[in-house]
Amino acid sequence: MTPDDVVGSEADEDTSLSRGPRRPLSFVHVAQLSDLIEQARRFPQGVSRSDLAETLSMGRNAVDRRLRTAVEMNLLEPAGRGASTGGRAPEMWRFNPGAATMLALVISYRQSTAALMTLGGEVLERRTWEEGLLQPPSRVLTRAAALLSELRTARPDLPGPWALGVSLPVPVDFRDGSLVLPVTGAGTPSQWTSYPLRTRLARHLSMSVWVDDEVNALALAAASRVGAPSDILYVRISLGLGMGIVSNGQVHRGAGAASGEIAHIQLAGTGGERCRCGRQGCLETVISGAAIEREARAAHALRGSPYLREVMSERDTIVDSDVFRGVAEGDRVCVRIVSEAADRLSGILAVLITTYNPGEVVLGGTVALCGPQFAHTVGQSIRRRVLPVTAERLRVRIGDPDDALVGANRLAAERVLSPHVLQVWLPHGSPAGVEELITHRRQDA
Repeated sequence: MTPDDVVGSEADEDTSLSRGPRRPLSFVHVAQLSDLIEQARRFPQGVSRSDLAETLSMGRNAVDRRLRTAVEMNLLEPAGRGASTGGRAPEMWRFNPGAATMLALVISYRQSTAALMTLGGEVLERRTWEEGLLQPPSRVLTRAAALLSELRTARPDLPGPWALGVSLPVPVDFRDGSLVLPVTGAGTPSQWTSYPLRTRLARHLSMSVWVDDEVNALALAAASRVGAPSDILYVRISLGLGMGIVSNGQVHRGAGAASGEIAHIQLAGTGGERCRCGRQGCLETVISGAAIEREARAAHALRGSPYLREVMSERDTIVDSDVFRGVAEGDRVCVRIVSEAADRLSGILAVLITTYNPGEVVLGGTVALCGPQFAHTVGQSIRRRVLPVTAERLRVRIGDPDDALVGANRLAAERVLSPHVLQVWLPHGSPAGVEELITHRRQDA
């Protein structure tokens, strides 16, 4: 008998979950169960018992018991038989993305989206409205709460939502989900810092809520793609500028919740444009949606672009998404404006890439409206600036428009299936409505 079998000898504690376990499972058992579920999530085609035993360093009997628990929870399901290596083809098991639904909320600066999703990250229903971090939090969250309540009952044919994942375009203290605005200049939505967003949403929906910086959600979405490299930089260009970092497959948040906060690096020779942080010469003043908007509204840009003149005449303003759509449509002035921004960005990324040597750089946010041309321009510019050994394994691509939703969903799903949280809700059969999860203050446990 192996040590794992001794640990698992409480096993026959995991009889039918529909009746509830006979007694609470040990934390070691729950931790191994969590690891097994996470391992299965990495391989949509399925994994065998022997694969799980080898990867997780568990005895076969222990794996069988954890598998039985996961199947009874409906989190794992049979995936047929794998390839034979000489004997009988092994039974395969895969994660069941339809075991539950989840809610996701993405609050950007000007727009917000709420969605009902599968546990695996597929968007089932969504609601988008034109409010965001630039509006008062009570206004945005009142609308969000109403739409989330509507979404949770939108598909009565599916299991109910387990939890809510939220992303916001500012640093978040992951310990408690509070906002950490790194800037205090004019126009900063400082009223959001003291707003009890997690508490209000958790109480309104009677479910656990998990909150993170949008760049971390974007990075998490990129890291969860099948075949993703273990080291990734995800650059978000929307109204502002930010970067998410994946190191060895894990999102890196940093000691002060401000990792990847490249927007406020000060550059020499960038002119006198004042940043929203109150300083001059920050990277965001020359590489961001706001900087691109300013350039597109200039008289010389309007003179040269019938497309921009038409947008301005229709709405009396031009926003970053207009310019990025202009790039996709081939407008010469929009292409020039965005190409200049891409070249400036590439100079900064060349330093980061040389230092970090990631396998992938993803460019997302509103800039994704440009299509693949922006990634091609940035990729070419980076490769001119770094050594061939650095560039040869580097991929530069445009992110998916739903990356923020997928990342917010993934955040909540990972936390709900983490060992400490799983141990809390397992006796109840579901995390939905468990009071301890609704009221918990720490979200990093």
